[in-house]
Amino acid sequence: MTGLNRRQFNHFLAGTGVAALAGTSSLAQAAPGDSTGTMRLVVPFAPGGGGDVLGRLFADKMAVEMGRTIIVENKPGASTTIGTDFVVKSKPDGNTILLSIPLLIQTYYLMKKLPYDPFTDLMPIVDLVKSPLWIAVSTQRTSATNLAELVKDVKANPKKHMYGSIGNGSTSHILGNHLNSTAQLDLVHVPYKGSSQVTLALMAGEITVSILDLVTLGPMLASGKIRLIGVTGAERTPLTPDIPTLAEQGFSGFELPTWAGFFAPKNTPVEVIQKLRDVSIKVMNMPDVLPRLKDLGYVAGGASTADFQKQLEQEKARWGRLIKDSGIEI
Repeated sequence: MTGLNRRQFNHFLAGTGVAALAGTSSLAQAAPGDSTGTMRLVVPFAPGGGGDVLGRLFADKMAVEMGRTIIVENKPGASTTIGTDFVVKSKPDGNTILLSIPLLIQTYYLMKKLPYDPFTDLMPIVDLVKSPLWIAVSTQRTSATNLAELVKDVKANPKKHMYGSIGNGSTSHILGNHLNSTAQLDLVHVPYKGSSQVTLALMAGEITVSILDLVTLGPMLASGKIRLIGVTGAERTPLTPDIPTLAEQGFSGFELPTWAGFFAPKNTPVEVIQKLRDVSIKVMNMPDVLPRLKDLGYVAGGASTADFQKQLEQEKARWGRLIKDSGIEI
């Protein structure tokens, strides 16, 4: 099984300049369209998770390429809507951008009073990466090595097993609920504020299972406290070639890809969007970045802004159907 050990992960974090990019409350104000002042990258997740690590990697490299300071600000909570709303209400000058994931689309269907419309109040800049997700179990709570064994264990012990998510309405919540539905399980949902917290809960045996990225799961696999038993997507990933997909194990509906991308407030000048896209693509294809992305379970993105927009519209319909069938509301 391929994964990152703790030493490799710490080396990766050092390489991303995490310490230098730690959040700060005092920012030098950049003028609209300014390409030299301080820029803010809002990450709507807690520090240490996959989105946070990815954001800091890109911020570090983009700062060098653009010759400016980029501050990473973590604004977790309310299923990413706190950080997203902050960006939506920011000046459309390219100096404040958002890193987001499919939860941006999911909250559109999940929340009755969303303070913004993700499809009209934000402009997509670029898809950074794509990735499957892995089903991980706590070895302290189950001996399951595949989905069939997990299902058997859960059904044999009613109301005693829980699944964790990175927040209400998140992909891990929706897919966990879908697993409950398709396998007729009674896993109790426990929401956390980020993937790093979920991973720690798995290690501590607080929850039985979760569906997460390899960024946070990978470094903990060597402990033996977490075991991977399945992967989403249409086919196996070379990162964990011995781990079968959920479809292989008889569970459908888990083929939707996950991704991460940059977004800007609506009315941001097209030329600013293009510049941010160009530098992002340059970074994702750097010889020292590509292997890091691979180690983290990511495939570099880089679709045109128009294609990224088209993808979002397609996923809007697909997630809408899945969420409607789930009955989840937040």
